[in-house]
Amino acid sequence: MWSRFLGAVATDSWRPLVEAHQLTFTLPPTPVAVPVARRRVREAIAAWSAVLAMPDAVDTVELVVSELVTNAVRYAGHHPIGVRAQLSGGVVRVEVSDASRTTPKLALPDKDSEGGRGLFLVGVLADRFGTAPTDSGKCCWAEIDAAVPPSAGAVSASAPPTQRSCM
Repeated sequence: MWSRFLGAVATDSWRPLVEAHQLTFTLPPTPVAVPVARRRVREAIAAWSAVLAMPDAVDTVELVVSELVTNAVRYAGHHPIGVRAQLSGGVVRVEVSDASRTTPKLALPDKDSEGGRGLFLVGVLADRFGTAPTDSGKCCWAEIDAAVPPSAGAVSASAPPTQRSCM
């Protein structure tokens, strides 16, 4: 009975409604965490790029990860930093968790300042971004629309990820 049902479902025209890809890892709260996070997320997103319609999505996600991890290293103390990247429904969601309970403030620094533009850049690059409290601190997240064309058989770009809380 099941084989007949599965045989009917598993035809050439059947495609999954959502293709999900996910990468999760932790890093030490040191400056070397930034290039490591950038590289790991870039490699994962590049591997998923066959389902991305926006060719610059890999670069955008890489820059967002770099800014969020830099902020975590700079402000989060001596606890490990959690990083998660997920592609679901045509949206890449990046989360960076740290032990700080301080909510970052979006502000444009003085034009002569060498730093302080990270969250501003995330806001410019991401389609949505924010923070959420966690049991051990906070999570800063960003979502980048990298929709798959409907002809590729995937979910439309308007379908946001179902998970809105952080890792």
